[in-house]
Amino acid sequence: MEDALYEKLKDAIMEAGSLRHEAYEETRRRQKADRDLADVSMMARDAESSYHGEARRRKEMEESLARERAAVEQDRRELDAILEKIREVDNRSAELELQISDSGRVMGELDVRMSESCSVLDALRREHRGEEPAADEESMPAVDGGDQSVSFLQLGLLELEEATDRFNESTMIGGASAGSRGRVYRGSLRGMSVAVKMICPDVAVHEARFGRAVDAIARARHPNIVALVGACPEARAVVHELVPGGSLEDRLGGEAPPLPWHARCGIAYRTCSALAYLHSTATVHGDVRPTNILLEDEQCSSSKLAGLGMPGFVAPPQLPSGVALAYVEPRYLATGELTPQCDVHALGVVLLCLVTGMPAFAAKKAAQKANDGSTPWHEVVDATAGGWPMERATEVALLGLKCCDAVETGGPHRPAELLDEALSVLEAATDATPGRTWSSLSASTASDSGGAPSYFLCPILKEVMRDPQIAGDGFTYEAEAMKEWLGSGHDTSPMTNLKLPTDELMPNHALRAAIQEWRHTRPSTFQRYQ
Repeated sequence: MEDALYEKLKDAIMEAGSLRHEAYEETRRRQKADRDLADVSMMARDAESSYHGEARRRKEMEESLARERAAVEQDRRELDAILEKIREVDNRSAELELQISDSGRVMGELDVRMSESCSVLDALRREHRGEEPAADEESMPAVDGGDQSVSFLQLGLLELEEATDRFNESTMIGGASAGSRGRVYRGSLRGMSVAVKMICPDVAVHEARFGRAVDAIARARHPNIVALVGACPEARAVVHELVPGGSLEDRLGGEAPPLPWHARCGIAYRTCSALAYLHSTATVHGDVRPTNILLEDEQCSSSKLAGLGMPGFVAPPQLPSGVALAYVEPRYLATGELTPQCDVHALGVVLLCLVTGMPAFAAKKAAQKANDGSTPWHEVVDATAGGWPMERATEVALLGLKCCDAVETGGPHRPAELLDEALSVLEAATDATPGRTWSSLSASTASDSGGAPSYFLCPILKEVMRDPQIAGDGFTYEAEAMKEWLGSGHDTSPMTNLKLPTDELMPNHALRAAIQEWRHTRPSTFQRYQ
C-alpha cells in the first residue's frame, strides 16, 4: 500500500514537474509573442507614420504642382497679352508712319498754299493802297517784268559787313568749294541766322539781270526752296535763310556719316517737288547739283534747294566747268539757253549720285554699265546706305538714267511728265520698308517664313527671328542683322530713320518663347532654320 502511495506521489511529482516545465515554456512563448506583438506594433506605428508623412509630402507636391500650373497658365496669359500688344503696336506703328507721311505731304501743300495766299494778299494790299508810297523804307520794290510785285529787304554793304564780321573767312561756308561765281558767308542779321552769297568781283553782272534774278528768287515760295531774306545791289549779294546742316555734296563726299537710303530718297523727293513747283511758275533753276541741295540737320529730316537765280546773275551766261559740268544738259552747252530740260537732266544725275554714292561722271557711267548688264546692280548701289530695297533702288537708278537720256536723246517725255513720274517713284521708295544690306543679300539666301505671324519676322531680314533683340527704337530685330546694321556705321533706326538713343540690344524673352512654341507646333517648317 505504501508502494502504491509512493508511486502515486512519484507520478504526481513528475506530473507537477512536467506542468511546471509546460508552464515555463508557455510563459516563454507568451513572452516571445508579447515581444513579437510589440515589434509588430512598432512596425505598424512606423508604417503608419511613414504613410502619413508620404501622404503629407504628396499633398504638398500636389499643391506645389497646382501652384506651378497656375503660374504657367498666368505666364501664358501674360504672354498672349504681350503678343497681342505687340500686334497692336505693330499695326499702330504702321498707321502712324502712314499718317506721318500723309501729314508731311499735307503740310507741304499747305505751306505752298499759304505762300501763294500771302502773295495774293500782298498784291491786293498794294492795289488797295494805289499810289500811296511804301511805308517801310527797308522794302525794295520788284523790278519790272513780273505780274505780281514782291518785297524783300534792301540791305547796305555796311550792314552785311556787320552781319558777317567784315566777311571774315571763319564765317565762310564751304570755303573754296563754294563755287567760282561767288562765296557764301554765315551771318546774323536783325536777329536771324542768314547766309550771304557774294558774287565774285571778276564775274560780270548786269544790273537789270541782277534785279530780275532777285525778283525770281523772291517769288519762289516753297517749303523745299531756300527763302530769300534780302538783297544788296551795291555789294552784288543776296541774303537767304541759313540751312545749318551743310550740303548734300558734303554728306556724299566728305567724312560725315553715310546717308541711309531712306534719307536719300527723301532728299530726292523734296528736290523733285521743288523743281515741279518752279516749272509750274515758268521758272528754271538752272544750277541743280548736290552743292545747292542743303540739309536741315544731320538726320536729314528736311532739305531745301538753293542756288536759284545764280545763272541769271551773269551777263552773258557763263558755262560751268569742272565737276559742275557733269550736271549740264548737252544742248545748253551749244545754245546757252536755260530750259526745264536742264533741271530734269541735272536731277537725273543727282539721283544717280544718291544711288551709287559716286561723283557725277562716275555715277552715270556705272549706272549705264549696270543697265547694259555688264555690271551687277548690287556692285553699283552704294552699300553704305544700308538696307536698300533692291526693287526700289533699281527704280530710282533707272529713273535717273531716264531723266538724262530723255534729254540727251530728245526723247518724247516732257519735263513735267518726267517730274510727275519721279515724284511717284520717289514717294514709293520713301515709303518702302527697309530691306537687307547688299552684302547680306549676296551672302545669304531667302527663307520662307512658313506662314509665321508678321511680328515673328525681323524687319531687316524678313525672316523668322532666332534671337530677337529689342533695339533703342523699341522695335525687335534679329540680333545678327541689327549688329551688322550698327557695325556698318549706322546710328539710326532701320524702321524710323531717327537717331537711336542707344546702340545696346536687350533680349526679347517673351517673343523668343512665343517663336519657340510656334516652332514646336510646326516642326517641319523649322527644319530649314536648324
